[in-house]
Amino acid sequence: MRGAHGDTGGGGLMDIRDLRCFGAVAETLSMSRAAREARVAQPALSRRIRALESELGVALLSRHPKGVRLTPAGAAFADGSRQLLRDLAGALDRADTTAAGQRGRVVVAATRPAVARGFPTEVQESLRDDHPEVTVVVQDWEPPGVWDAVADGRADAAVCMENPSLPGLVAEPLWGETLDRAIVPRDHPLAARSTVSLRELASLPLVVSRTTVDPDAIAPVAGTLQRAGLQSPVLMLLGDLRGAHLAVAAGRGWTLVSRSRAQSPPQGTAVLIVKGIAVAVGMKVVWREGERRPVVRTVLQRMLEVARSYPETQVRAAAALPPPPPRPGRARRLSGTVPPGVELRHLRALVTVAAARTIGQAAARLGIRQPTLSRQLSELEHTLGVTLLERSPRGAALTAAGASLAGDTPDLLAAAQRLVREATRAKRGIEGLCVIGTVATGASSALLLRVTERCGARHPEIEMLIKEMATPEQRAALVHADIDLGLAHAFPTTGRARAGAIVATRVQADRLDTALLPSSHPLAARRRLDARKLAEVPFLFMDRSFHPGFYARLHAVFARLGLRPRVEATYDGLSTVWTLVAQGKGWTVGFHSHLARPPAGTVAVPIAGFSLLFGLELLSRRGESSPPVLAVAKVFREAGQPRRQTTPRRA
Repeated sequence: MRGAHGDTGGGGLMDIRDLRCFGAVAETLSMSRAAREARVAQPALSRRIRALESELGVALLSRHPKGVRLTPAGAAFADGSRQLLRDLAGALDRADTTAAGQRGRVVVAATRPAVARGFPTEVQESLRDDHPEVTVVVQDWEPPGVWDAVADGRADAAVCMENPSLPGLVAEPLWGETLDRAIVPRDHPLAARSTVSLRELASLPLVVSRTTVDPDAIAPVAGTLQRAGLQSPVLMLLGDLRGAHLAVAAGRGWTLVSRSRAQSPPQGTAVLIVKGIAVAVGMKVVWREGERRPVVRTVLQRMLEVARSYPETQVRAAAALPPPPPRPGRARRLSGTVPPGVELRHLRALVTVAAARTIGQAAARLGIRQPTLSRQLSELEHTLGVTLLERSPRGAALTAAGASLAGDTPDLLAAAQRLVREATRAKRGIEGLCVIGTVATGASSALLLRVTERCGARHPEIEMLIKEMATPEQRAALVHADIDLGLAHAFPTTGRARAGAIVATRVQADRLDTALLPSSHPLAARRRLDARKLAEVPFLFMDRSFHPGFYARLHAVFARLGLRPRVEATYDGLSTVWTLVAQGKGWTVGFHSHLARPPAGTVAVPIAGFSLLFGLELLSRRGESSPPVLAVAKVFREAGQPRRQTTPRRA
């Protein structure tokens, strides 16, 4: 925090050494014992603490002959210091796990044969146990768009049947597929049969998508069909495979699909076994050449392991994967610790380099010399044992670990500033911050609006900080004091284990009783839906691990209504699901409150006979004693009094 650090670019930032020294004093209440614990000479420790008090303008300690006592401001500063050090250690842990490929988000563009086989879901489930912080987001693509998605960065990897036709992409074989199924229009006379010959298909054109025709990929298929006596005229369409499948559903012909794709046929089609045809093709995983993110390597490696377990595996013994990243330094940092030498000014320098793209420009912005900044960043990397920057003659760019640490830095810098404010507030006898984690729904937003309005009128001294946070994350955040209150979904399950340190209070009632559909979907115009009408529409929902009890309860209700939802992939949160619904990818369950205010691009339609009690609950720590937190919790309970729900009229 002090400016007496020479050419460091400290710029008034909190000094981690000050926090360590003061923390030792706060724990021992003895300057001599604290000096031994902090490995600092006692006179130097005393001078450091007095200088800290002078800069804060607050007395942190009350000194007496037998030792020291914490003032109210000192107690607040000690609590905040411990939390800041825990937060910093957590940020370093996240950077470390990111560098090891054990944390991060990977977008996989999967074609329908891969999804129908369940391959993406198997990879997700396999990773969940070993690497719970690795999120695999599955997107539905078809060639050639699937290659474009990887090439331009919209996806990190793709699982498809053909070799990529774009430069800069790398492919490895996964497993073999067999093309021996035909899809025909559902209302065609042949649809009632289970098998068919090419001669019997002669009256229907063979529909082929022109943009997917790669000579190397199509040659064995065309050759096999010709040798088997293909008589159907060929209908060549522009577009991807979806266009070909839609043409079949519209009655324009037939096309050949794999056994895996036949398990989940396109809507409006029927599947037949083609006698005398068996074309062997291979499924491949594709990624960008020069891929550097460790988490992508982790997911690719797990894909190969899953595919290796298949009877039709084609995984090579020496499969080529992106190389693991180098790790500087001799020893790795212990988890949950902040090594000596790590300072907030180093993290601010990292963020500045990321924004400036060159170390020289970053040094100019920070007001220090370029060699000094380069040395600080190199020392930080060696201290952590993690590469944070990729340096080149053109400049510097963050690695995945560097991006993780840089992403946490603004919150750490804000926490350091808040620590100073809280110590000052404690001196004045005012403690006024309440951090609230909340789910992101229309109901929660409406409730938060009422709470902030009432708190502003009653308690203007209280500052409320709102953080968007999924329900499962809120309990851990409360236990670790990352938030003070949580506004979470009250899941409709019985016998759910409750954490003993957490108190849950229902503050708003709601229920699941609607289907959220794309606004352009034909079913969106209905006033009420029979659940069975949704069987052919892909069901989009969060992964089962999000809440196994609720997942089972929801599917049990579906079963009673005669609905077996078509689950092709799972996703990482409600907001992702709602976005995909708006894009026309499928449907999901909706809240009663969505009848009045559905997510953008969607329509909520009541489902006949479907109702699951739901709602919002306020989570707090058991035995909470903070006056601002108790005051805000009281306002939540008042503002969230359950109101009778009425169904808005549908035009």
